Amino acid sequence: MSAEFIATMGDGGESYYTFEHDVTRYAAGDVEGIRAKLADALEQMGYRVLNENPLQARRSAKSCANSGCSQDILDYQTVLNIGLKSAGPNSTRVTFDYTIKGVYSGYLSKGDRNTLTREAEALLAQALARASAVYCPACGADTAGSSRFCRRCGAPLGVATPPEMEVLRLTSNANASYNNLAGGLFFIVIALACLIPLLFGGSDPVKFAKLLKILTVLSGSLGAVGLFMAVAGLARLRGTLRKPIEQDSLPQPPRRTQLEGINAPDTNELPPASISNSVVEATTDLLPHEVKRAS
Repeated sequence: MSAEFIATMGDGGESYYTFEHDVTRYAAGDVEGIRAKLADALEQMGYRVLNENPLQARRSAKSCANSGCSQDILDYQTVLNIGLKSAGPNSTRVTFDYTIKGVYSGYLSKGDRNTLTREAEALLAQALARASAVYCPACGADTAGSSRFCRRCGAPLGVATPPEMEVLRLTSNANASYNNLAGGLFFIVIALACLIPLLFGGSDPVKFAKLLKILTVLSGSLGAVGLFMAVAGLARLRGTLRKPIEQDSLPQPPRRTQLEGINAPDTNELPPASISNSVVEATTDLLPHEVKRAS
């Protein structure tokens, strides 16, 4: 679900668009457990938690979104309200209510809404990722994902990044690249359209010279903006495709010798392995020397 309406910002009466977008997902766990995990996930993803019951968070505008011209919807000021409702004995319905402010373009594309949906899924996956870390990677103790440090040895419990985070990165960068390319193409077409009146010429050379100067400056400015946006879109898309997918290695199970306090032997001090002989050579060595000489 997505809606939009016009609001007014500042005393000057400058108007901007505010958009709303809702995402509903289901998660395994009770309401209070999901609430606490979501609060931590919001902090990790750049939100500032304002209230925990009901769960409310805010993210400030960054980069070009401060002037309303960013092509990445995640750069804009965002207010996120999360509703939690029990859907069963061990199931919770989670509703993400987005409010995006400061979008001066007045348009929220399908790709922008898709990006917000992927972020909501990444938030939920990040919140539930700690529950999957059952064993401590240092001592192997059963932690059940209930704390950030092992209760036995005190080692930090590392959590692998869920794949939804990588999907969010790819979706966000691809959408921003597409918006840049589409906007750049639009400005280039407008710049070329400004030159169409010059094809018809004019009866008055003086007026035609003035018109030529005005349209040339206007077309050049629009074309430069369009070319800059197109190049920025291609550069971002290239960087997105060339960046390798970061995969967090799973924690290695502890060795038994480490758990039992036994030091493993140094393989460098072990005697070299004996060279294995064939069956014929091995049986020949067992015969008496006289028999071997007689043969």
